[in-house]
Amino acid sequence: MYNWPEPKPTAFLSAPLVLLLLLGLFACPCKSGPPPLAQPPLLSGQPFIIFWGIRDSSCFNRADARSFGMEPERIAVFYEDTLGNYPYFIDKSTPVNKGLPQHTRLNSHIQKLQQDLDAALPSPRYLGLGVLRWAEWLPQWSRNREKQAMYQEASRKLMKSFFPKWTPEDDHFVSLQVDFEAAAQSVMMESLREVKRLRPKALWGFSPYPSCNNNDPTQTALSNYTGRCPPAEAALNDELLWLWKRCSALYPLLTLDKLQVEASSHSICKNRSNEKMTKQGENSLKHSYLVVFLLHFSPLKTDLVNTIGESAAMGTAGIVIWDKSEPKTERECQDLAEFVQKVLGPYIMNITTATQLCSASLCQGRGRCVRLDPDSSAYLHLPPSSTVTAKVTENLKEKKQFKLHIFVYKMNVRIKKVSEQIALRSL
Repeated sequence: MYNWPEPKPTAFLSAPLVLLLLLGLFACPCKSGPPPLAQPPLLSGQPFIIFWGIRDSSCFNRADARSFGMEPERIAVFYEDTLGNYPYFIDKSTPVNKGLPQHTRLNSHIQKLQQDLDAALPSPRYLGLGVLRWAEWLPQWSRNREKQAMYQEASRKLMKSFFPKWTPEDDHFVSLQVDFEAAAQSVMMESLREVKRLRPKALWGFSPYPSCNNNDPTQTALSNYTGRCPPAEAALNDELLWLWKRCSALYPLLTLDKLQVEASSHSICKNRSNEKMTKQGENSLKHSYLVVFLLHFSPLKTDLVNTIGESAAMGTAGIVIWDKSEPKTERECQDLAEFVQKVLGPYIMNITTATQLCSASLCQGRGRCVRLDPDSSAYLHLPPSSTVTAKVTENLKEKKQFKLHIFVYKMNVRIKKVSEQIALRSL
């Protein structure tokens, strides 16, 4: 992992740098065969965007996210209690909006959704991300496990109210599952249809889909842990074609507090990225793919590499740095500002600059760079000058097959030209 430069918030691209992109480890999808269909960047010239979704407006001395290249105003996250009449349980005995999707009256739900959306995003021309963070229940019966199993139990009670002699062993079980999934799909699809109609320029999708369930602590602790999506989970993702087709973005979730060690966190992130990119390839969807993860104030730098860095290297469109809670005390605000200024900000400046340069060099600004080998540990990081000089000298002496022009600019850092005949080899 390369070190990254200290931030200069006023103009982070103005300092003199010697840049060496490890282009031999990356390729632009547009260069070999038909390009995967993907939406262009939300913001021109930014193939990989970091969205700042932390609600820190109450902090007096908060860090300026924009000075580090983050976008703080183009992200809207809606929760179970902030958009429409979403049905859920606070606990087994406390339903909200009757608790189950089977009870939802779509007309009143959509009417309330319209009111909430107008209040949160007044402009019909809103251009940004729209995340429906509805995860109290999942639209597939078998995925409602542990705490979410209360929705299965409530559905059984509902069935028993219609058929007093019903038992889970009866044939009505199939109808029970079908009824739940049909109602859940209806609530999600009608909600999605309405927000897309009212705010058509936004990129809408649900979080946490696709799901992988590959961070079980009993598995991540194993020496042979690979992080791959279990086949059963991948098969369940395949059944959500109705969702992939209608979303204009996918927002799978990654929580940093669940990452056990560096090796397992790398595997978790890599395979979740692989899973969502698989959804793109299988269904030829025009999507921007972003990873949504919970930000904690003191994650290791390796966690940033294994989340943000991994997503950039896999060709995703960006990251939403997000937490449902907001800093409430002066100390929490100070910790957040220090984390942004000393750790997160410098890393983001490094990796967003690298993705822009790689896109301009290999894709003529019309695509995103992706690892040639998905299982490699190559990242789009800008190395320090000493590393650049040593690498260039070493490879020229060994006469490896590559042509790469390196230019130094004191004002606008950019690569002027990269030979069209570049041998895709590691420097």
